[in-house]
Amino acid sequence: MRIRQMGFSSRLKAHKNILTLETLKFIIEYLKDGNAKQAALRTGIPETYASRHGLWLKKHPLVQKALETELNERDFAKLEKSLNEIEQQMEICREILNLNE
Repeated sequence: MRIRQMGFSSRLKAHKNILTLETLKFIIEYLKDGNAKQAALRTGIPETYASRHGLWLKKHPLVQKALETELNERDFAKLEKSLNEIEQQMEICREILNLNE
């Protein structure tokens, strides 16, 4: 039995209601300058895939909905602070599970 890789539209449908840490980082970075490739690079996506992945993330329903939301500076700062707190908690979880490299 062969396993086929999911196509673009299938992946988009399967993950349309899931907000991942990667997607959240992309949204915040994209809001800074509106450049999908640069936002993908800043989120940690390798340069080889950054352009393609950035475009894919821009088409994600949650990303589109987030980009339609009007944010003021205070909301944006709150968003960045929340992301930093999530990353700190993820680091604690990695330490507990001994997953640090």
